Order: sequence, then C-alpha cells, then structure tokens
Amino acid sequence: MRNVIMISTDQQQVNAMGCVDGSYYTPNLDKLVDQSVRFTGAISTSAQCSPSRATWMTGKYPHQVGVYQIGHVLDPAEWGIAKAFNGAGYETVYLGKWHLGLSPADHAFQVTDYRTDGLDLAGANEDPRFHSHRDAVTTAQALNYLEDYDGEKPFFMKLNWYMPHPNAPVDQPFELLERYAEQFPLDDMPIPRSYYEDDLSTKPPFQRERASEGESELTEALVRRDAQRYRAMLVLMDLYLGRIMEKLTEKGMLDNTAILFTSDHGDMQGAHRLRLKGVIPYKELYNVPLLLYVPGETPKRKVIPDLVSTAAVTGTLLDAAGIPVPKECEGGSLMPLLNRDEAPAEEQVFFEHYKAYWGRHPMIGVQTKQWKYVYYLEDDLEEMYDLRCDPDEIVNVAGHSGHDEIRKNLRQTVEAWWTATGALTRPAIDDPHSNWGKL
Repeated sequence: MRNVIMISTDQQQVNAMGCVDGSYYTPNLDKLVDQSVRFTGAISTSAQCSPSRATWMTGKYPHQVGVYQIGHVLDPAEWGIAKAFNGAGYETVYLGKWHLGLSPADHAFQVTDYRTDGLDLAGANEDPRFHSHRDAVTTAQALNYLEDYDGEKPFFMKLNWYMPHPNAPVDQPFELLERYAEQFPLDDMPIPRSYYEDDLSTKPPFQRERASEGESELTEALVRRDAQRYRAMLVLMDLYLGRIMEKLTEKGMLDNTAILFTSDHGDMQGAHRLRLKGVIPYKELYNVPLLLYVPGETPKRKVIPDLVSTAAVTGTLLDAAGIPVPKECEGGSLMPLLNRDEAPAEEQVFFEHYKAYWGRHPMIGVQTKQWKYVYYLEDDLEEMYDLRCDPDEIVNVAGHSGHDEIRKNLRQTVEAWWTATGALTRPAIDDPHSNWGKL
C-alpha cells in the first residue's frame, strides 16, 4: 500500500513557480513538476481559506458541508478523508494550518502534533506569530515524523503551509524576508497587464469601490513591493519542500509515496487593480497549482490542461492509495485523467464565494473551455468573459446582446448545479472564536 502526502500552500497562484514564470525561483517545486503530472486547469471551489479546505477534507462543495466562509466550522459528523484512510489501515497525520474550527483530531486525524527537534528557521522570522516561522515548525514536525517512520503501516499525511499568505504582525500585507527578497529587485518585478487595461467600468460597482480605497488603492511601486515579498516567501516555502523531498529520498520512501501539491486559492497581485482576494471571480484567485506524483504510473500526458475542480482532490488521494472512492466524494478522482489522451469535448467546473472581509456578495459561477459566467445571488448582477478572446478577463460581456443566448444557457447551467447540490439549505455552524459573524 502506498503512502500518501498532500502538501498545500496558501494563496499561491497557478503560475507561481519558476518553471512557468521565470520571475519566481522554486527549484525544488520545479523538480517535483518534472516528476509529476501538472494540471494547469485546476479551479478552486472557493477563493477563501476555510471553504476551500472544507472541500479538501470532504470532496464536496463548500455549501454542501455548511462552510460558506471563514468563521464557519466543519461539522465533525461529516464524512471526511481521515475517516476513509483510517478505515483502510492508514495512520493519518495532520500538520500545519487548519482553519476549519475545532481541530484535525476532531475529524479523526490520529497524529496532529510532533516533535520539532532540529528546527531551522532558514531565514524565517523568529517571532512565532509569523507565517514563515509557523511553516518552519510544521516542516520540522513533518521531517521528524518521516525520520521516525518504521513502515509498520502506511500513512496519509496532510502537510499545510501558511505561505505565501499575508499575516498580521507585518507591514501589510506580505511578510518581509530580507534574505530572499534581495534576489528579486523591485524594478524587475512584473505588473499584470490588467492593472493598466481594466478600469473596472464593466464590472460590478463594488469592485470599483474596492479598487479605490483601503489596501487596494494601489500604485506601481506597491504592486512591485507585493510581488517581491510574495516571491521571497515562495523561495522559503520551496526550501522547505526540498527538505521534505530529500527526507523521502533518504528514507527510500519516494518510490512508494504518492504526492499531491496544491493551494487553496490564489492572490490578485495587482491584477484588475485589486489586491489580495475577495468575492471576485478572476483567474488569479481561482486557477491554482495542482501537481500529482504517483510512483509506478505512466501518464499519457505530463501537462493536463483539462478543467478540473479541487473537489476532486479528496477522491484523488484515496484513489492514489488504492482505496475505493466513496459516493461522498462529489468531485470524484483525477486518476482516470492520467490515462486520457485529451480533454473531453465539453468541460465545466463550478465555484462559489459568499463573504470576504470587505463585503458580502454571494456568487456562484461556472467555467467552460471558452466562457466564465458568474451570478451574484443577492446583488442580481452578472459577469461573463470570453476566455478565448479575453484570457485576462478584462471585458465583462454579460450585457452584450450578441452573447445573450450563451449567457442564458450558462446561467441555467450554474443554477441547475446550485439547486441539485443543495443551494443554501445546509446550516452553518458558527465558530464562537471567530469575529467574522454570521453568514
């Protein structure tokens, strides 16, 4: 039986790796790419930490398990991935960021802490409130677990890094890692095309409001500074990834360990003159990295552009272990795609979002090969983009008469999915320790 490791970052864009974009430096991630299948069309079910992570744990869309936003608790009575691995005789390990209320132990993970001997901050901040420090601790725990592993039973490890997500103790929004920032000169940092070309005049009014106030009141200098710090954090993350891979190799475990690497959502990085994230549908937030390494498999494609949902992560992890994928996994598994020569003629993935720290604008959306359509449930607003003609999603064509039939069909499609999967019928459990308030 294979061991299985899922490694996740927080807020990493799909192209934020050196092998795709030379402005990044991620040699260890690039090496994993060489060994893996890279899914370039992976779409997160929600561009917010808690809902996206609820999907990873259950194989369902966020609304199906009542985790609509940060501040909602994943019900421990819900079927979950640890329960499936436990039932198959695995030891289940959860290390790092959780963000779903209660604790991983309440969701049947057997190991949720481990010794941190040999902790090396490697350029991380010494203050334990910083994400770089937290990731160093998580990495030390994982390395020690792997070092102590005796092979008596297979394991499933969920390894969760915080970076490159911003955090509070720093000059907002991104943490400064001076050792690594030096290799990214500010003048060389890229600025997205849509920063200049999208005035948001065709977009919902709250996007224009968002872009003109607070931390999204951007300048070129600020976008470049964010880009520099973002890349520096990913250098440190990459160093930690390299240590995990080295340990697996040293222990002779790499040939019997499946690895899935992904992120919960992306970051705007100044695209569309917006910063961080929010209830907005752009590719910078929803298109996430997804790598799958399964020893012994010979995939027909090393790069798979097919549209896939992160709702498939759960089933894929089970499938890679040889565990039957249960009906609870709404998203199914990505393993069959390894034997597929090309994408199907018709593709579609769904996504959702409800409330961010700058506003409540519940939305549901669908993406196909050519189109992205979004409907805002309470605002009664629409966005639609022709991704073939407008890959940067600059012109909202939802109001264009020439596309009216397509718009109607896409709206019917997303509303049918929404209704069939339960809409807002699943009550949320509010986390009493969160200040986010009720949905």
